[in-house]
Amino acid sequence: MDDTYPIIRPVGEDSILVEYEEEVSLEVNRKARQLAFGLEQASCPGLEEVIPTYRSVVVYFDPLRVDSEVVRGLIEEVNAHLVEIELPSPRLFRIPTVYNRTHGPDLDRVAEYTGLTPDEVIQLFSVHAYPVYCLGFICSLAYLGGVPEALHVSRLPTPRPFVPGGSVGFAGPQANILPVDSPSGFNYIGRTFVAVYDPREFPPTPIRPGDYIQCPAVSEGEARMAGEKHLGEFVEGFQST
Repeated sequence: MDDTYPIIRPVGEDSILVEYEEEVSLEVNRKARQLAFGLEQASCPGLEEVIPTYRSVVVYFDPLRVDSEVVRGLIEEVNAHLVEIELPSPRLFRIPTVYNRTHGPDLDRVAEYTGLTPDEVIQLFSVHAYPVYCLGFICSLAYLGGVPEALHVSRLPTPRPFVPGGSVGFAGPQANILPVDSPSGFNYIGRTFVAVYDPREFPPTPIRPGDYIQCPAVSEGEARMAGEKHLGEFVEGFQST
């Protein structure tokens, strides 16, 4: 472990930022998730919210109820025992997805860029399980990593102003499933009709950092039928290889 990390610093009167190594990796992300989980399990009045990202954690607290130095001390204590923190077991969400030119406007572009056929692009992407690094940006969007190097394609030069919710795509090593209609510069090759975000529920998505997502290829009819089911029906235990 690099002794210069974590870097702990205030980012306002009610928040502290904790930063680990400057890289996107499962190892560094695990540290951030362990710290966040450990802080959430700690009994600290005034601690309001803990948000993990790829490599950092922001801790929000009520300065009228707890002093910032107390919060910093708790962060340092939990960080000193990261190896002892056991995270919840990862789960695998296998979300049925239809891949075609209708729902995947960038399928041909990705195929041309990579030198693969559209069917090879679909096969290569759909068989992999992608780790969830963090949730954020808009409506609990799951930030996924681990896209095969053969599929590393840059973002679009100009983002599309509208991409339908449920669209499945990637850019470089990152992938995502859009939870709602939104702009995006990713390359989209398919779509699921299973709702990955429901504002009527709390939390609005059962997906959490540390889980995995796979988007197996199915027909459009099967994908639409799957869309009538709850996301929780597509979850199972995950066994790493």
